[in-house]
Amino acid sequence: MEFKIRQGGMMTRDQRRLLLISYAYPPVGGGGVQRSVKFAKYLPQYDWRPTVLTAADPSVPVRDSDLSMELDPETTVLRARTFEPSYRTKQKLIATQTESSFSPKQWIRRSARKAAMALLQPDPQVLWNPSASRLATRTLRDIPHEAVYVTGPPFSSFLLGRTLKRRFGLPLVLDFRDEWLLASRHFENHQRSAIEIRRQRKLLDKVLRAADAVVATTQASANELSRQIDAAGGRASVHCIYNGYDEDDVAQRSTETSASDRLRIVYTGTLWKLTDISPLVDALLQLATTDPDSAARIDLVLAGRRTPHQDAIVRKLDPTCVNVQGHDYLPHGQSLELAASADVLLLLLADQPGAERVVPAKLFEYLALRRPILAVCGDGETASLVGRHGHTLRFSPSHADGIARCLVKLLDQRPVVADADAPSLDQFSRRVQTGQLAAIMNAVSRCRSSLT
Repeated sequence: MEFKIRQGGMMTRDQRRLLLISYAYPPVGGGGVQRSVKFAKYLPQYDWRPTVLTAADPSVPVRDSDLSMELDPETTVLRARTFEPSYRTKQKLIATQTESSFSPKQWIRRSARKAAMALLQPDPQVLWNPSASRLATRTLRDIPHEAVYVTGPPFSSFLLGRTLKRRFGLPLVLDFRDEWLLASRHFENHQRSAIEIRRQRKLLDKVLRAADAVVATTQASANELSRQIDAAGGRASVHCIYNGYDEDDVAQRSTETSASDRLRIVYTGTLWKLTDISPLVDALLQLATTDPDSAARIDLVLAGRRTPHQDAIVRKLDPTCVNVQGHDYLPHGQSLELAASADVLLLLLADQPGAERVVPAKLFEYLALRRPILAVCGDGETASLVGRHGHTLRFSPSHADGIARCLVKLLDQRPVVADADAPSLDQFSRRVQTGQLAAIMNAVSRCRSSLT
């Protein structure tokens, strides 16, 4: 007799196996890791049992003990070693590349980095692929699996998925957490010459032709990927599964507003080129000059990594009366507690080409916390989402004057917490979204069965 276990537990005959490839996985931290962890957490409830393939020693900036505690002990996690240098080493090479001084040693380092980046395409994590391929091959030969799911970046993992499809004939689902070509323009470890861009396009075309289904994190990105698939001659179906929130994470978080006369603005996440904090800093600098009493009642709380350029922008507030509290990356639970303590949550998206198709992953937890949101972004999908959900104030990144006036108004009139009549967020539930992924897996698996 066959039976099902939908809340974790041992593998049953009713469940199908999925090879889930995610270069970064706990104890690694970060928003992209959460997506993989939540899919792995809820897939067994939809009769898919994941086998996770990840890096044993990933070259990444942060670790998160909270995400490690979410791992199902029944889930098999395979860890393959990578040959790439440590994250710290890579950062030193980047720093050397941007130094203005010159010495023969620096010239050698810069030349070596440039040559290495030209070879390591589409990204340095391609050095993980040989050992990951060997481990995946042994696993798929020993244990039958029904499909392969790969999440990127790093986009080199998509090449690994293509190799495994050609070797075993399994359906391949590619999850683009970021658009490949858009990310290549902005990520710090990417070459941007015309030659390298052409190489990236060729690699992208290869994986798109190999894919049976493609998943994007915004509808606009899904539309762009559909166009790219047609241009590459691929036949993959295209789907949008947004990033989201886990009810287990946000349950019982406080939604009470502060009784203080101060305004507590909280931002959680990385500050970098696409999440430029300049508009808010410019507004606060203006306020510190024109209304120092109001500026002195503002607490700006930042939690997460900051690039050196963004850190320099934040330090412009040091001479002012604005109270800036900076934290490094915090474990996920602590980050949520900090966000729940906010009077206003800060959402940033720079007005860069292509950013209209981007939605910061943190938006969905912000919405689930029912806190007021100050969104600094241009027109696009993020603006559309924040306009439909929650109590949101939105300004263009070029509108520092309007942001400054808004801050004064918020000091005098406390922001309102979203009430029970706010629009439903069910579509952004990680559990519901995993059901969407399972439906995609069911479709590609049935298609394969019909062809064999």
